Order: sequence, then C-alpha cells, then structure tokens
Amino acid sequence: MQWKLALHRPIAPRASNEETLRRNMRLGVANGVLFILADAFSDANLVLTVFVRELGAAPWVVGLLPSLKSGGWLLPQLLSAGRLQGMTYKLPVYRQVGIVRFFIWLAMVLVVWNATSLPVLVLLPLFLLGYAMYNFTGGSGSVAFQEVVAKTIPARQRGKFFGARNLIGGLLSFALVSPLVGWLLSRTSPLVFPHNYGILLFISFVLIGFGIISFSLFAEPPTTNPPAAISARQMFAKIPVLLKHDRNFRQYVLSRMVTRLGGLADPFYILYAREVLHVSPRMIGVYLAVRVFAAALSNLFWSRIGDQRGNRLLIVLTGALIITVPTWALLIMPFASVLGPEALGWLFGVIFLLIGLSVDGSNTASLTYVMELAPAEQRPVYVGVCNTLMGVATFFPVLGGLLLAQFGYLPLFWISAASAFGGWVLSRRLPEPRT
Repeated sequence: MQWKLALHRPIAPRASNEETLRRNMRLGVANGVLFILADAFSDANLVLTVFVRELGAAPWVVGLLPSLKSGGWLLPQLLSAGRLQGMTYKLPVYRQVGIVRFFIWLAMVLVVWNATSLPVLVLLPLFLLGYAMYNFTGGSGSVAFQEVVAKTIPARQRGKFFGARNLIGGLLSFALVSPLVGWLLSRTSPLVFPHNYGILLFISFVLIGFGIISFSLFAEPPTTNPPAAISARQMFAKIPVLLKHDRNFRQYVLSRMVTRLGGLADPFYILYAREVLHVSPRMIGVYLAVRVFAAALSNLFWSRIGDQRGNRLLIVLTGALIITVPTWALLIMPFASVLGPEALGWLFGVIFLLIGLSVDGSNTASLTYVMELAPAEQRPVYVGVCNTLMGVATFFPVLGGLLLAQFGYLPLFWISAASAFGGWVLSRRLPEPRT
C-alpha cells in the first residue's frame, strides 16, 4: 500500500460519500479493535492492578491506576477543545498526539522489563508517571477523535460503529488475549515476574502503533466556517455558564458523576478475589475473558437500542446493571467461609460478567448522548467541558482505596451500590435529545 500519511495532510475522500463512509467505518472499526486488544493485554483493573500490588503498592495507588486511565483520557479535553474548535481539520491533532503516546508506551515497556534492576521506590513512581503521561496525552487528542467521528459517521450509525468495534475487539480478546494473559500470569508461565508483565505491555505497544495508524488514515471533510478558537481560560469560564444555562446538560453531568461514584470499588474486586477469597492467579485470565466476552455480546443489543431507541434509554438500562456489580460482591461475602477458593473463584466471576454487560455499553451511550445533546457548532466545547468534569469523577477509585484501607471491603461495596442506585435514579430524568 502506498504510504500517504503526513501529520498535517488531509486524506482525500473517495469517489462517492458512500464509499468514503464505508472506508472510514472500516478504519474506525480497525482502530477500535486494535486498542481494545491493547487495553486487554494491559487491563488497568486486572493486569496492572495485580502488577503494582506485587510491587507492594498501597490500596490508594491501586485505585489510582484506572483513575489515571479514565481521568487522563477525560481531564485534558477542556484544554484542547477550545483550540480544536477553530480548526478546519481535527485529525492532525490526533496524529501528533498518537506519535507521542507511542513512544511513551515504549518507554514503559522498557521500565517494566528491567524492573528487577530498579529499586521499588524508583520503579513504582516511574511506572505511574509513564502511565499518567500516556493517558493524559491521549486525552488531549480525544476531542479530535470524537469530533472526527461526529463529522464522518452519521448519528444513526454511531451505535453500529462503536458496537462493531466493541464486538469484534471483545470476541478477539476473549479468544486470544484472555488465554494468553491467564497463561503468562499463571504459576506454569515460562516467564517470571516482571518479564511476564513486560511481554504483555510489549504486545500492547505493537497494537497501539497499528491502531494509531488506522485512525490517522480517516478521510475527514473540512469544517466550513469554524468558530474562533477559545483559550483554555475561556474554556474554564464556560463550565459554570453551560451548567447554569443548559438544564439538560446539567442533569446529564450530575447523573454521570453519581454513576461514576458507583464504580468506586471497581479496581478492588480482583484484590478481594486474590487476597480474601484466595483465588488462583490463572483466574485473572478467566475474569478478563468473562468480562470482554460479555461486553462483546452485549454490544449487539446495546448498539441496536442506541441507534433505534436512543442513547438516553441505553444509559438507563446500563445504569441499572451497574447497581448489580457491588450488590453481587456483597452477596458473595457470607459464602467466603463456606465454599473453597475454587468454587468461590468461579462464583465471583459473575462480578466481571456484570461489569462487561454494563460498563462498555454505558460508556458508549454517554459518548454519543453528548454528541446529540450539544448544538453542532458548540459540540467540541460541550464534549470538552463534559469529559473534563467526568475526568474529575474518574478519581473516585482513589477515594475507594483510602476507604478500603480505613474501613475494609464491606463499607466500600455498600457505598458503591448506593451511589450506583442514585446515578440510575438521576439518569431516568434525562431528556431524549432526538425528540
């Protein structure tokens, strides 16, 4: 294939709009699949959680990992959204950021591979710094990604678009990634710590590279008469204005933040399984398989609902499922002293089934709901403001780690369940933007 990728060069559209759409759909699905596979090999709630715990990390540090992943993707968007609004083409921003992320992840691979030669007091901060830089630089380009998708994929095909990414990526993660992760982290692995984690991060590195390339080849139409760029200070000033004057937007932000609080315990389910229920290390691969398989199959259902009946309904349905995650953990607790680790391990796997069924669908619905709720000419601003506020909420698991250290698992699971219920109640009051 002739190489035609340049940082600032737009890709010419095909002969027809239909052909351009099909090409963009293929590239976008490939991008999603590759990043889903990369994320599975370095899953923040399973793989990396156990890795930093083996390094002796405190619970709040464990909670920091998924917070850095989600918060890093969301928080910087306010800084980039205003500048992006005034650009004719958004894709060059994604390309530039992608190159930076690629080399940051390579540096992390080298750090993990050579972990035994570094003191823990140096290794752990160095790893967390690299992980934070990777995710925060990604966040600065995520508004560009969302805006390109909004410009090129019609609203009633976005559910199909994201559903295909999640379905194919999830099925491949189930069939290929989960068995490999379980084997490499098991007691029979040919690689010992930390090289077993190092090889997982290296595979992610390769997949990330191809994922960046695939989306960088999108054919993006120019934005005609783009509004003037907005400075970061002006963007921050818009937060109280949007929240005050747009009631629907305010309701949406509040419901999502409370729902995020329902994920307070998400990084700690695997620690509860390993340290309290004493399940085998190979169950990490099983839990990963259960979660990605459930997410992949559920997206067939969720994407159809999102396209045909609206993302507001999808937020409500997935919000109800999020309540069941900590609730199941509470129901399992009385059996810890009755059943053996093997039986408990499989029974506890329902947690990751429920996470797979709910979280991916909820995230997709939230992303596309904002695209529909916002006025087209202000979409980057709305997306940036919303995702920055959601980025603050992604650090709730750090609070979860502090609660765990102070009070234990039972109060943590109760608070998560109550918060998820509150978020679901609020989501039922959201308007349907398509009417």
